[in-house]
Amino acid sequence: MSTIKNVIIIYNPNSTGDGKERAEELQRLLAVKSSITVTLKPTEYAGHAEKIARSIVNSTDTMVVSSSGDGGYHEVINGVLSDGDSSSTIITGLLPSGNANDHYHSVHHGDLVERIINADVDTIDVIKITVGDWTRYAHSYAGIGLTPHIGEKLTQATLNPFNEIWLSIRYYFNFRPVKIKTDTGTHRYNSLIFSNIKRMSKYLTLSENAEIDDGKFEITESKVGSFGKLLSHLFKASTIGLTGEATSVSSFTFVSKRPIALQLDGEVHRLDANATVHVTMSHKALRCII
Repeated sequence: MSTIKNVIIIYNPNSTGDGKERAEELQRLLAVKSSITVTLKPTEYAGHAEKIARSIVNSTDTMVVSSSGDGGYHEVINGVLSDGDSSSTIITGLLPSGNANDHYHSVHHGDLVERIINADVDTIDVIKITVGDWTRYAHSYAGIGLTPHIGEKLTQATLNPFNEIWLSIRYYFNFRPVKIKTDTGTHRYNSLIFSNIKRMSKYLTLSENAEIDDGKFEITESKVGSFGKLLSHLFKASTIGLTGEATSVSSFTFVSKRPIALQLDGEVHRLDANATVHVTMSHKALRCII
């Protein structure tokens, strides 16, 4: 059993959330209950959390915690896994301090402080995206189509099941469907999501069958069709969920027929036309306590 001797808590001092307060509270609790050394690390610029995490990947007794939403934690895991799927022994953690906390709500169990003291570590899968020499990891989902198009707007909004549908519809009308080529032909999608968790955003249920450590991710698709079909898809996702509609796979490859946006957790990237995108699952590549 490993022992955690050092905890580094990363937070964004300019965030509108309570990242700093939650980081300080965890520091206080660990000081009271353990001899673990805790260091607070405020970020100074976009991508700084990833750089901090990358600098300590070879540590065997250190845990790095992101006091943030999904976007901040996304940086941390990409820093930890920067040298490859099995390169790091470091343990990661997440204090939910942002508007989007999908990963935390899907993975969290137990008391965080006690689990850190006891080094009660989970080993889970992460989604791996490869385009040529470029590689990024996603702890929760990757998506093209409506996902990056409206994702930022949904993250900023105060949501309920009904206005989430309304916002999705509103931004749909200035949206151009994505066109990709797979081994089954050329397809046009409103949305194509590769996920490792059951729920995306606050109310959109993708698959109740999703498991965080089974070596597979779920593909949820919405092909271009009538507006009524899209509305039905969104309503079902935000109420009873899309159970039974997702396909579980361990890999998927497609070619973008025109430039597209790709969203990984809270981070959006632009891909050129004719980019070959490989989506795979890095099985049990991430050690974490959440």
